[in-house]
Amino acid sequence: MLFRDIIGQEDIKQHMQKALREGKISHAYIISGEKESGKMMLAKTFSQALFCEQGGEEPCGECPSCKKVAHDNHPDLIYVRHEKPNLISVDEIRDQVVGDMSIRPYSAKRKIYIVEDAQLMNASGQNAILKSLEEPPAYVTMILLTDNASALLQTIRSRCIQLNIQPVMKEREQIKRQLMRTYQMPEYEAEAILNFSQGNVGKAYVLANSEGFRTLMDEVLSLVFSVFSMQQIEVERKAAEIKTAVKNKELDVKEYLDLLVLWYRDVLLYKATANLEYIYFKDHIREIRKQAKRADFENINNVLQKIEECRAQVRANVDLELVFILLMQVMKEI
Repeated sequence: MLFRDIIGQEDIKQHMQKALREGKISHAYIISGEKESGKMMLAKTFSQALFCEQGGEEPCGECPSCKKVAHDNHPDLIYVRHEKPNLISVDEIRDQVVGDMSIRPYSAKRKIYIVEDAQLMNASGQNAILKSLEEPPAYVTMILLTDNASALLQTIRSRCIQLNIQPVMKEREQIKRQLMRTYQMPEYEAEAILNFSQGNVGKAYVLANSEGFRTLMDEVLSLVFSVFSMQQIEVERKAAEIKTAVKNKELDVKEYLDLLVLWYRDVLLYKATANLEYIYFKDHIREIRKQAKRADFENINNVLQKIEECRAQVRANVDLELVFILLMQVMKEI
């Protein structure tokens, strides 16, 4: 991966390339951004450029060092691993970082440590990292990746260059075309994914590559096409199915509700303007027209308001079956 292949994040890329060009590499960086926003991609590209045998602002991608980084088997690039999903312990920091730093690089001029989910380090682990940051060997560069930089000690943050990932919005059309080309998907699906990801490029590609997301979209479309003709017993059965799917982690209720918002937003927009330009589900315009003609503005707004209520009820752990029964009863009015 080259810096120029990474969409957006121009400030971060320029900072890294300037450091490479001038040879002024910090001993520690924090790359902060939401989950799947591309933190690891930036860290790996920067590491690849630092190890590249050709030098320069971009990794060549062809030398043995670049290939080793690409395949995650460079001996001087250390990924800090942790056994527990929600904790990086002090023992893991001591074993993989502190105790390893005294060993000089095997084949490169430096050693790079990448700590993913750095916010999961417990207090003892952070203090162990802090001691390493206070007097690091000259050949060490540490990269902390986090979705919550404020969870790190202020003393750690003050010793690191902080690089904050921003949502990618200006490059929206470029990302959409790339999704459509790479994953052979229709425009409306790429639009839905972009709206879901809210400028998070990494999340957009994860969703595009996820059969689960496409299945979820099919489930939501099936519901909005048929809910108006459901009998009460069918509504209750569907609500029970949704609750079970969420419980079994087969369905993400937040994403389900987000897709419902996109659908009814399309219905509202078409009813108000009859303009197809900003419709996301363009492949289903016949159904959108039908629902827009059948419903009045109050009905559609009621559904959108009810979905927002459902979000709050989900966060409050209200019984999901009841939440969706009540939601579908409002949806039936369209």
